[in-house]
Amino acid sequence: MLQQNPEPVDVAVIGFGPVGATLAALLGQRGLRVAVFDKSKQIYPLPRAFALDHEALRVFQEIGIAGTLAPHMTPYRPTIYQGCDGEPIQHFDMGPSPYPLAWAPSYTFNQPALEASLREAVGQLPTVSVHLGHEVLQLGQSPHHALLGVRRPDGTEAQLRARYAVGCDGGTSPTRKQMGLTLRSLDFDEPWIVIDMHVDEDKLHRLPATNVQYCHPARPCTYVVGPGTHRRWEFLLLADEAEQREMPPESIWKLLAPWLTPADARIWRAATYRFHAVVAEQWRNARVLLAGDSAHQMPPFLAQGMCQGLRDAVNLAWKLQWVLEERAPENLLDSYGDERGPQVEDVTATVKRLGQIICERDPVRAAERDQRLREQQGGQVRMQLRQSLLPGVHHGLIDCDELPAGTPFPQPMGSIDPDAAPRMMDDLLPRGFLLVLRHAPDAGTLRALRNPVAALGAQVLCIDAAAAAHGVAVLAEADGILAAWFDRHRCEAALVRPDHLVYGVARTRADIGELVRRAGTRLGIG
Repeated sequence: MLQQNPEPVDVAVIGFGPVGATLAALLGQRGLRVAVFDKSKQIYPLPRAFALDHEALRVFQEIGIAGTLAPHMTPYRPTIYQGCDGEPIQHFDMGPSPYPLAWAPSYTFNQPALEASLREAVGQLPTVSVHLGHEVLQLGQSPHHALLGVRRPDGTEAQLRARYAVGCDGGTSPTRKQMGLTLRSLDFDEPWIVIDMHVDEDKLHRLPATNVQYCHPARPCTYVVGPGTHRRWEFLLLADEAEQREMPPESIWKLLAPWLTPADARIWRAATYRFHAVVAEQWRNARVLLAGDSAHQMPPFLAQGMCQGLRDAVNLAWKLQWVLEERAPENLLDSYGDERGPQVEDVTATVKRLGQIICERDPVRAAERDQRLREQQGGQVRMQLRQSLLPGVHHGLIDCDELPAGTPFPQPMGSIDPDAAPRMMDDLLPRGFLLVLRHAPDAGTLRALRNPVAALGAQVLCIDAAAAAHGVAVLAEADGILAAWFDRHRCEAALVRPDHLVYGVARTRADIGELVRRAGTRLGIG
């Protein structure tokens, strides 16, 4: 029960959807005192977000729920873009394993099951209090706190102070509005209906085995294979349908007629949407920050909406920790929006490009589109890696805007204990900065690294077995992913941030110490 004028918490999280719950879990695991508020008492029971990528699974691995999600997700099927003539014009897939982050690059999943797992994990954290049925009515600030006025389920009100507050309260975000933060349009607005179906098992074989983008000018449509019997269709609404808030069942079945009859399946959820593309002009107002749909929204053509919100959470969690523990100055929090804003815009630009391909309504231009795309691929449609479409971080707390800085560092399977079975690398290491060396360091290099590594609190790891003689932890790879990564990027060391992004690399052994010192200086601790 929320008490009147309790002691201040470190972070108030407003909204307990997937992004708010993920942020609360990451903060709580770091020992921070967190209060979570959501005006709803229950998890929304129907599907909404539908896809996760390997970065999202890496976050859930860190929280400890990835294993519990296995029955509720399935690897993403190949996606075929079908042109006017019914033949392929584009083909996206994940490529062969081993995968660079250990997890498959994409999955479809059941959102209610995910939220249940997240809430269970949060409920086990002693420093996190969850207040369901509590609505944040007022949000203000003093020089040292965010000030929340909260209405309890019984109608009474309480006040709360938090050193920081994060609005994870959705596209209509009262937090964003009360703080005077605005969204900027990225110029995409299309009406669609999203239809989730449970298909009878004995009818599944009739449906496409892959995901399909039907780029047909008469009625653009998306078909996606979900876990179990779950299948999703999305249809562009025509001009006379665009303002409908609900579509009658007979109209839904008419849309589904090429695939199903009412005897083959049941409608789980059908909802009309306007697919928007917007991003926050500012992600922070002093002690209040935004994350998830409150900060950005994008069309679903790359299945990145929720994934981008999870990137917000993992980017922000370690920075809040460092600021709250006074390991870094408060302006570290400015790097959150500096990084995430441009990255979200880059993702949205790719999503819009795909949307323009899918949503073309003019038959002549659609035929020209098909011809152009096939010609660009040499007359034969070639598989493209879905994950290659996702941009890294180009601004903020990275050493320089040069690959591989700003991209996810790989997660190989391996072991540090020579007698142990291989595991995912993150499970073997503490949270924090990570300095990974390609070759065993000499004594002089280790002496030069001692102070800057200690200032960052970084773990040092090497993939060369000879490093053990110098007291450096050695990762024995089971799949060669890191060795190949170092070869590809022609570097001797990588400094990795707590959110698994590459801060920067050293091209030579002599550059390693300076790389770590620069990071400390950028963080305000060197």
